[in-house]
Amino acid sequence: MIDSSSGPATTRRLLSFAIGAGGGILGLLPWVVGGARLPLQNLWVATTMPEDMPLAVLPLSQYHATTLFSLVLLGGAFAGLAVRFARRGRALSAWPAGMGVAVVHIVAAIQSFSVLADGLGLGGGADDRAQLYVVGMLGGTLAAMLLAQLALWMTSRPTVDVASLGVALAAVPFASWFSRWVVAFTGEVMPPAFLPFAAHWLPSVVVGAALVWCGVRPTGRLVVWAVSLLALWIVPALFTAIQYGLGMRVLQGDVAEMAAAAADVFPLALREIWMPPVVALVIAVAGTVVRVVVERGEEKPEEVRVEATSAGA
Repeated sequence: MIDSSSGPATTRRLLSFAIGAGGGILGLLPWVVGGARLPLQNLWVATTMPEDMPLAVLPLSQYHATTLFSLVLLGGAFAGLAVRFARRGRALSAWPAGMGVAVVHIVAAIQSFSVLADGLGLGGGADDRAQLYVVGMLGGTLAAMLLAQLALWMTSRPTVDVASLGVALAAVPFASWFSRWVVAFTGEVMPPAFLPFAAHWLPSVVVGAALVWCGVRPTGRLVVWAVSLLALWIVPALFTAIQYGLGMRVLQGDVAEMAAAAADVFPLALREIWMPPVVALVIAVAGTVVRVVVERGEEKPEEVRVEATSAGA
């Protein structure tokens, strides 16, 4: 006996997989549109000009670590949101979308790390620093891929509190992703003057909008507010500290010294980056007030109609 439901179920899984693959590609797209040239490498075997570097789907470089993290993470977040909204009227599962995102990321990693390993001469007795560098980049990439799966799971949840928290946690990487889109068309040498301003405040807008979407009822959702605002304060400082530690070429791959340098910068960055959470809170409170007023305004005509019907009866 043939199960008539197997066809539609397979179609839904394929649709979810395609959504996931599309989300993964969308996350990497600004880097690809910008040329997808592997950044210059300190340990490259042959002297090469930037425009002559090979193509790589991922920006593998310690100087682009936060960009790499953002491009990979956003793929999962985009896919999760797409699954969430496509699920309306359909019984879509998130796990095929997760597989779609993973396939895109795995293919991208294989292509990019093959190019990197070849250029560093890993197959022909490269020095220990090159091997350590590749292992470190691979570890960071795998961590970003796992967090992309977590982002997909959170943003695809039917419950608004978990989904909105996933959006808020992706706000800072989203600003980096947005910046890559701008640079893809303007070039990195002369980026537009508005870009630093936009990249600094865009996460506040995203977090504020996510909190308006989340709402405050039940009161347990205030935990989402607290975590989101705290993340908006900590994550940019963490990005700054990590990029500082990884970008110190003078340390020549001394992991302990790089970690110490990042730890020194982190509290300094925290003291500087405190306004974005405040702005996000103002946006969230103002938006929530407007939302409550609008919702109450929509409820009153309904109450009037009910009362009129009762009186007529």
